[in-house]
Amino acid sequence: MIGTPFQQEVLMRLSELSPVYIVGGAVRDAELGLPSKDVDAVTRLPLQQIEKNLSDWGYHPHLIGAHQPTVSLFRETDRVDISVFSGEVERDALCRDFTINAIYQDVRTKEIIDPLSGIQALSEGKLIACGQAEDRYQEDPLRILRLVRLAVRYNLAINPETWQAAQDNLSLLERVSVERVTEELGRILVLTEVDKGLGLLDELGYFKVYIPELARLKGLVQNRYHTKDAWDHTRHVVKNTPSRVLVRLAALFHDMGKWETASRECYTWGTIRLADEGYKVNEFKLVGKNLDKWRNKEVEVHGGRLDNHPDTIVIKRIKPWRNIRRNHFEWVTDGKRHFLQHEKESARLVTGILPRFRWSMVLPGGSKGEGELHFLVGHHMLGTLTFMSELKGDVDNTKLRIKARRFAWEVGWDGQIFNAQRIENLLTLWKADFLGGKQDAERNLIRLDRIQAEIRNACAFITERAGILDWRLFAEFARGKGLEAQRFGQFKEQVRKQVMIDTKNCLTDQEFLEKEYRFFSTRQK
Repeated sequence: MIGTPFQQEVLMRLSELSPVYIVGGAVRDAELGLPSKDVDAVTRLPLQQIEKNLSDWGYHPHLIGAHQPTVSLFRETDRVDISVFSGEVERDALCRDFTINAIYQDVRTKEIIDPLSGIQALSEGKLIACGQAEDRYQEDPLRILRLVRLAVRYNLAINPETWQAAQDNLSLLERVSVERVTEELGRILVLTEVDKGLGLLDELGYFKVYIPELARLKGLVQNRYHTKDAWDHTRHVVKNTPSRVLVRLAALFHDMGKWETASRECYTWGTIRLADEGYKVNEFKLVGKNLDKWRNKEVEVHGGRLDNHPDTIVIKRIKPWRNIRRNHFEWVTDGKRHFLQHEKESARLVTGILPRFRWSMVLPGGSKGEGELHFLVGHHMLGTLTFMSELKGDVDNTKLRIKARRFAWEVGWDGQIFNAQRIENLLTLWKADFLGGKQDAERNLIRLDRIQAEIRNACAFITERAGILDWRLFAEFARGKGLEAQRFGQFKEQVRKQVMIDTKNCLTDQEFLEKEYRFFSTRQK
């Protein structure tokens, strides 16, 4: 009989009152020789009677499920879900989702009952809806997403009618609770062949309808450093990550901002002025930092003119310009294709997407997990930008060690604890992105691995050092300077960073503390 001793015990006791059949994933997986933690069963007994009998026998049943109420039992990692059916196996099978999930085992006789030839479908590698596919999706539209997961998980070819009906009824997913949709998407994201799952969701039209920010990456040509368009690159990056929802979701969303920031290199000349919509040169809006100091001055702007917002230029460099030119705008000959600040735009888009789902259900840390997702997306370029010279071959062991410690500290310290896992997640995403179809990635992988190894060494160094620091002399010094409350804490954070990054800085070194205090006092003025 299928199931663990606990599951078998429960179902055998119920089968003494009425026939009970195990059905669904547990039977399917048993046919494939795979283990299954959860067992679903059906019986003619009313739910209230099932619940009462189980309680009388000393179990602790739970009545759950809005779509199809079930009585559920849990013991450690084992779970049993029992629902009610008419007693007619053939009739019940026609209402299930797919034929591979409509295989039954009689609890008492151990007989396998397969009214819709689900075993044959398994052996032939086919995924077929039970009865009329459209009816099954109408009953529960979540089956459209389950179709994708099962096809990838078990390497099944989807029946054409079953697939077409899924495409035709995609809009029905709006009726499904965001909790159920999120849970199913989370299960797709952790599949071993997740890139196939993403491909099927794309072909289904799911992203176009529900996450259009991803759909518009298809066909988006990248710069000369990439061999794939933005969508194929994204799928490749997701595939490169380990089977964890947080990093895979971050990989899925990391380049969404590229559509908004795609640009071509250009120059424009003119006077910077402040308009209602912000700073402008000629007819172009400007995106950049410290523009106020250039206000009302003649300038040369070197930047990228956005493909999808051609009235906007993202600034790379700006400088004074006094010569009179006939043209106020020029494209750079053979100019680079840019996605300037796309990581910030991706993070902004994530903020808008999160409320459509309930990722806090499946991310570690719940709502904090959503914050980590936002951080990873918004900072996925930080490693490349910080270690650009080292990635190009600049070798200076001392410089690299200090840079790695500073990087680790600034990423990992949240003001209360040092979060080494956040750094590891960022390194994982960085490497997956690095290998996601970029030119010369394999050749430069040795450099990347060396940098990341140094960062991991820095994490170990910081973790160990944090445990041995003695702050008593520092406290005496700070209070001797009249620092209390908020100013005490601010000074402590300044000093903490310095002693964490460089071992030559010591909390017992009066000269070091005086130097830091002078710097602190200057900043406070």
